[in-house]
Amino acid sequence: MVAEIAGNAVPKSLLAAREALAGLKAPRVKTEAEQKLDEVLLDLKSTKSKAAQEAARRKLERLKARLEALKLAAGSAAATGDAKLARKVAKEIRDAARELGRALAAAGGDAGSAGVAASAGTASVAATETKTGEQIKTVAAPAVGTPGQGNDLATLKSEAMGMLKELKKIMRKLRETGLHPNIPSKDRIEMEKMFAEAEREMAGLQAAAMPGPAMPGLDAVSVHGVDLRA
Repeated sequence: MVAEIAGNAVPKSLLAAREALAGLKAPRVKTEAEQKLDEVLLDLKSTKSKAAQEAARRKLERLKARLEALKLAAGSAAATGDAKLARKVAKEIRDAARELGRALAAAGGDAGSAGVAASAGTASVAATETKTGEQIKTVAAPAVGTPGQGNDLATLKSEAMGMLKELKKIMRKLRETGLHPNIPSKDRIEMEKMFAEAEREMAGLQAAAMPGPAMPGLDAVSVHGVDLRA
């Protein structure tokens, strides 16, 4: 009787369970349709990333073209105590930093850094020709690099950090406007408020331009070889 039980075959239910477990352990081979879908999604992601990087390049080049005008206007505001002009320059810096930070975040495909780099509302860099003293005079600046050159994300972030360094210099010059004692109280308050907004957006740009994933709140000293303290 014992021999008969010992000689019995393994129950079919146990065999089925073993086969099912083996199937779970084995890597699943994707069907041809699934492989084609993966290729299409990969192409879409690559195309979207390239378009975002090209958009970031355009915004960066636009800001480069405005850089000398911003420097001249900031110097004029600081020399004359023109709080309205200082506010206008700071507003343009705020808008440019916001747009460039958003573009870099989108190019990196990082939704988290996009939230850090962007604030509420939509703003664009002013493109209207204006007069110094009332509005900012448009002066064409020599472009740093060639448009379309080095559209890879690392190059864009490196150039953005260099641009951020220049914007910080302009903001320091703008703050000299506040040294003039005869600025009306209302104009001074509005100017300081815009300075704070510009510096907040510049911090967002700095986060978006960090190598690798954006790191909110990180106060970098040197990034991509650019000393941000200068």
